[in-house]
Amino acid sequence: MTRPRGTDKAEVMQVIKTTSLLGDGTEKDPARFIYQYWDFKGNLLASHDTLNETTR
Repeated sequence: MTRPRGTDKAEVMQVIKTTSLLGDGTEKDPARFIYQYWDFKGNLLASHDTLNETTR
């Protein structure tokens, strides 16, 4: 059985984090936050929608 090795590398870097409120508060479109992380050239690095609690 293979065991996890742990973290091989970690870095601290500067990014822009934006927070936006999404949804209209209904059952079909609940209100929630989306967090997005951008570099200084305007490229989207990651997005986290609290509705489905996944990161991509």
